[in-house]
Amino acid sequence: MQEVVYMKIQWIEFENLENGLKIERILFYPDVTLLVGLSGVGKTEILYAVEYSLKLAVDKSVALHPYKVTMGILINKDSYEWSYTIAKIKEDELIVDQNENYGFLFEQLICNGDLIFKRTEDYVTISGFDKVPKPKKDESLLLQYAEDTKLKNFISEIKKLYPMEIDVEIRRGISKEMFIRYKNIANDWIKKEKNIEFQVFSHLPVAVKLYIVKKYYQEIYMQIFHSIKEIFNEIEDIDVVEYEKGNVYVVSMKVYGKWLLQYNISSGMLKTIYYITELFTMSKNSLILIDEFENGLGMNCIDTLSECIVYERRDLQFIITSHHPKIINGIEKEKWKIIDRKGSVVKNYDSENYGIGNSQHDAYFNLINRWEYEGKI
Repeated sequence: MQEVVYMKIQWIEFENLENGLKIERILFYPDVTLLVGLSGVGKTEILYAVEYSLKLAVDKSVALHPYKVTMGILINKDSYEWSYTIAKIKEDELIVDQNENYGFLFEQLICNGDLIFKRTEDYVTISGFDKVPKPKKDESLLLQYAEDTKLKNFISEIKKLYPMEIDVEIRRGISKEMFIRYKNIANDWIKKEKNIEFQVFSHLPVAVKLYIVKKYYQEIYMQIFHSIKEIFNEIEDIDVVEYEKGNVYVVSMKVYGKWLLQYNISSGMLKTIYYITELFTMSKNSLILIDEFENGLGMNCIDTLSECIVYERRDLQFIITSHHPKIINGIEKEKWKIIDRKGSVVKNYDSENYGIGNSQHDAYFNLINRWEYEGKI
C-alpha cells in the first residue's frame, strides 16, 4: 500500500431527503476553513454532513438516514468522488405490513475519473470483479470491500476524523478499567516495537494519550507542556492519576507546588489543556472538526489556541465554526466561508465575493454591519 503523505477533504454537497434541507457544494481549504454565519444558518449541519459521511464509510454501527451526499477527497495525487443516496426500502415486497427500513439506493466511487464501483437498485459494478455477490443494502460498499487493494488507502485515511466533542470527557475522566486496558496495550506495543510512532495511539482518549507521551514520548510531551505553560504560567507539571472515589483516571496538574485534580480546575483551563494535547497527538494528515471553538474558553486562551491551529500542525486540516470576533479576526478572511440560508438551502460564499472589503481589520465589522443592514440581526 502506497504511503500517504497528503489527505484532504475538498468539498461536500448534502441533501436531507426527509426534511428538504440542502447544503450547496462547499469547498474546503487544505489547512483551515472557518465557517462564519449567524446562528441557525447551517454551519453545524455542514460539520455533521462531513462527520456522518466519513463515519458511515468505516463504522457498521452508524444508523442510516435518508441523505443524498457527494464529496470530494484528495489522497496523495488521487482525486476521489464518493456519492451515495440512502432512502426507505422494503426487503421483501411479498411480506405484508413489513416496516420500511433505510438502505443504499445508489452509491458510487470514482478515482481520477475512473469508476471504482457503482450500485443502483438493479445492479452493482466493481472494478476488477466479473461477478459480485448481492451487496448488503444497509452497508456502504466501502465497508463491504474495505480489504480490496484499491480501497485500502482510501479507507485508512478517512478514518482520520477527529470531531472534537470533549466537554463531557474533560469532566467525567476515563474509567479505571478502560484506562488500564489502554495503558497495558500501549505498554505491550512499545515493548515489542521499540521505534513505534505515536500516531498509532492517536485515537485514544486524551487522558491515555497524555499518560503515554509523558512516559514514552518526551519530545511530544514537552511540546504539549510548553504550549500549555505559555497560557498558564503557574502550571509546574501535568500528569494523569487515579481518582479512587470515582473509580476513574483524571488529569492532574501541579500549581504553586500543589497537585489539583481536574475536578478542581476551571473548565476553560481544562478544555485548553485537552485541545492542546489533542493538537499535538493527532495522526498526520488528520481532519479536525470543531463546532463553536470558543465555547468554554477563557479570553487568554483563545488567541494562543487560534495560533496553534493555524501554525503548529500544518499537515492537519481544520473545519471550524465560531461566532467570536477574536477567533474570526485571528484567521485570515481568505480562509472564511460565509454561510447563509435561503429557506431550506444552505449557501456559502468566499469573503471576496461577499462584499466585505479587503482589509482583515475591517472585514468582521463590515460583515456584522451588512447583516444588521439586511435585517438579519
